[in-house]
Amino acid sequence: MNFIIDYAINNWYICVYWNSFLIIRTPTIMIKKLTIILLLLNILSIQNINSQTRGASPGEIYISTDWYAASEGIQYGIFHSTTHGQYIYPMYNNLQSPPPNEMKVGRILGDATPGALYNWGNNELWVSFDYGESWEFREGYPDNARFLSGQDNGNISKRIGAILFHSQNFGSSFAEITNPISSPINASGLYLGEFFGFNGEMGVQLLLDHTINYGSTNTEIQIPIEVALHQIGGYYPQISRGTEPGELYLVSWWPDYHYKIFHSIDTGYTWTEQYESEYIDTFDWRVSYTAGRAACSFYVIRSRIAPPAYDHTWLYIDYSSDCGQTFTTYFHDLVPDFTGIENTPETDINCNSYPNPFSNHTTIEFSTTNLSVNAMLCIYTVNGILIKQFPLFNQTSIKWDATNRQGEILPNGIYFYHIVDDHYFYPFNKLIINH
Repeated sequence: MNFIIDYAINNWYICVYWNSFLIIRTPTIMIKKLTIILLLLNILSIQNINSQTRGASPGEIYISTDWYAASEGIQYGIFHSTTHGQYIYPMYNNLQSPPPNEMKVGRILGDATPGALYNWGNNELWVSFDYGESWEFREGYPDNARFLSGQDNGNISKRIGAILFHSQNFGSSFAEITNPISSPINASGLYLGEFFGFNGEMGVQLLLDHTINYGSTNTEIQIPIEVALHQIGGYYPQISRGTEPGELYLVSWWPDYHYKIFHSIDTGYTWTEQYESEYIDTFDWRVSYTAGRAACSFYVIRSRIAPPAYDHTWLYIDYSSDCGQTFTTYFHDLVPDFTGIENTPETDINCNSYPNPFSNHTTIEFSTTNLSVNAMLCIYTVNGILIKQFPLFNQTSIKWDATNRQGEILPNGIYFYHIVDDHYFYPFNKLIINH
């Protein structure tokens, strides 16, 4: 056991060995208080539950995190935002040790399908089709598996050792792609079969491996030591794809415990430094990051157990709309009764479209209250690409002629629409074009 922390709390002497503990000296506090202390220590030892992922639509992100400590155990939650993190809504929560057959919150991955989300961790893969509210079990997997998704509807990849598997049905079944793969795979690219991974020796020279054929062949690109060199406190360099071909973000950590964000538009051959953080105490803070679905959007998620009570989580969402150069920060105090709705006005909405399916045009009607002057009706492809927007202020219906922003007639298929407003999240609805 190589990680030891000593605590002296109210005449208890507590020695923590990573995920175990030893208590000695006299019990002079109440059992209830001891329970809360043990929950606190357990929270402090858990650093890998926090994760985030982009959703299918611009401005949409999901976050999984520890939430709060209660007498019955630690609660974990999955939160959803369609406003770049300004407003977040709890979709699912469970105890640290849930009942049998109940999903345990782990790492999350988005899909290109609106509402679809994966949860992997604790050797189980689950999928949700309603923005994380309910979940279906998919499979168990070994400890060394890693999952990547988000390139296309229902497509999720799994790497186990040197074997790559791929699913086209939301993880219901996986087919082996190639054995062995010839490059490391740590991040998915913009297109199916495109992946990125780091190679080389940490602290000496790192290479960016790029494949466009599921790892059968790859190109090695040297990463300058000024861009990525170190592994600091469990934080390795991390790649995230942008929204344009060849666009990448790279986040790297440096020995004095701060990170830098770099941006590339040529698949990693050249990098531009966008941002350098201040010092971050990684014992107290957990940090994760991802590019978004909107052009030049980037998110940094920071969280810590809130002092002085240490019984819930502080969550900070840093959002950038200029490729990681400047950020707007949204703060959320995840107290036990946090709903996300108390910060928003009471608003109800009903949306209907007719005809649907349609050929030449459809009329989308909505009835609501308290829409802001910035409210927009947004229409997306099934891949989450925004194709048209309509301002809604003082409107009660919108007629859409099946064209995009350039006036081009769109092909037959499934499309989605919803209302984007300053203060509220509205569900997606389906449209079908059938010329």
